[in-house]
Amino acid sequence: MAKTRKQSAQPSRKNHLSLVKPHYTLCYGMRLDKGTAPERRHPHVPVLLPDGSQGSMALHVMNGTVDDIKAQLLESVDAFFEIYGES
Repeated sequence: MAKTRKQSAQPSRKNHLSLVKPHYTLCYGMRLDKGTAPERRHPHVPVLLPDGSQGSMALHVMNGTVDDIKAQLLESVDAFFEIYGES
């Protein structure tokens, strides 16, 4: 006679691991003014960081039509996350 296995009344338990991704703070500001401004100068402004310390952030200037500026901005955002997105 073959032995029969007893079916467990409890559902099988699987170990579920979840990866915890680090959280970040993205600081940004935008302003659209008529006319043009020098693009080569990137002034830095002080920023109060989430941990209470002080850092600085570069301000970037883009000139062109609204569509030109939007395209440049989207390229810059993509490049930013290619560089820093895996931190």
